[in-house]
Amino acid sequence: MRAKRLALVAAACLAAASARRDKHVREGEVVVIHVGKTCGGSVVNYVRKFTPLSEIHLRPVTPSDLDTAPLVVVVVRDPVDRMISAFNWHSAIGGRPINAAINDAHPRNTADSILYDCFSTVGAFADAVGAFAARPRVKNGKNKEVARTPTRCELIAAAFLAEDDGARELGLPVMDYNKIKTFAHVETFKKLTKEQQAKEQRAGAPGFKNFYSKGHISRGLSWYLTKKETRAALKKKNVWMVQTANCANDTTGAVEWLSRRGDARNEQQALEHVNERKGKKRRELPRFPQEHKVNVYEDRGEKYGGTVTRTPEQEAVLETKLPADSTDKRVVRRRAALAAALAYEYERMNWLVGFSINYRVDGEGVPRPDDSWKR
Repeated sequence: MRAKRLALVAAACLAAASARRDKHVREGEVVVIHVGKTCGGSVVNYVRKFTPLSEIHLRPVTPSDLDTAPLVVVVVRDPVDRMISAFNWHSAIGGRPINAAINDAHPRNTADSILYDCFSTVGAFADAVGAFAARPRVKNGKNKEVARTPTRCELIAAAFLAEDDGARELGLPVMDYNKIKTFAHVETFKKLTKEQQAKEQRAGAPGFKNFYSKGHISRGLSWYLTKKETRAALKKKNVWMVQTANCANDTTGAVEWLSRRGDARNEQQALEHVNERKGKKRRELPRFPQEHKVNVYEDRGEKYGGTVTRTPEQEAVLETKLPADSTDKRVVRRRAALAAALAYEYERMNWLVGFSINYRVDGEGVPRPDDSWKR
């Protein structure tokens, strides 16, 4: 009964979220590119108090989306941390009960389900990504050295993090696998005519076209900026970066930048706007939400070597969160495997920093906040 209630709540949440997001960008509004599992929801809710905006979420950006925007806010996060968060958010283990209920109610309703068939934890997923990249070379029948044939789950793990959405690893993008009944059916599927393929896809996962047809794992910054024309258009705009680790400061900074140009309400006007819209009589404007502060998990074990004793809770943190500040060899190895697979995401972030208003890349190649716009 509880699972049924959760499924109903999940369906309601999906409908509300779908209705909230802008399908079309309105002329002259600030555009927020909300990459999933950053702090995009909080950014949108805060900035909207001060100025009208259009949110782009769960679809690639097009050049026309940016035409009249006075400012384009791009919400990003360290690619490895974002991917880990996305994996855990929608997983049955360690994920939110509502998201687990979505998978229970519609087990083939998301492309992510293919991944969770193979991996129950992000640690196991990272191991498969590393194994795929480090496949040893073996001799084939002609005595030539070739890379070991990857397992089915290694292929899927690599495909989910690939820049081409797995087309090279799988033969067709991850999304299409979700529309096909079974993994083994893929080779047969490729030999069908286009009309037959369309029929098979319709017979595959019920409801795959809806809002949750694909989750956030493989939808990083590069996915939102897939089109070359979009990236060219973005370089000509005023671009503001919001990083999850500095979410509150970056977001309030964007409002301040808009205010200096006369493109945002002042605090009193924003308060009146919120009270009118919500039908309330607040005396002060709600502050930026604090629940998006980055969680820091401490690993008090010895650095690289020695015997470390951990409680089950500590072990669970290491397995499901893979904290960035951990010195555990296994965690370091797993994060390195994910970072190597997501190298293109780091490149795209640094590319964005190159022309953003409020960030610069330091001497070590790390994006750092830049307050020179205030002068």
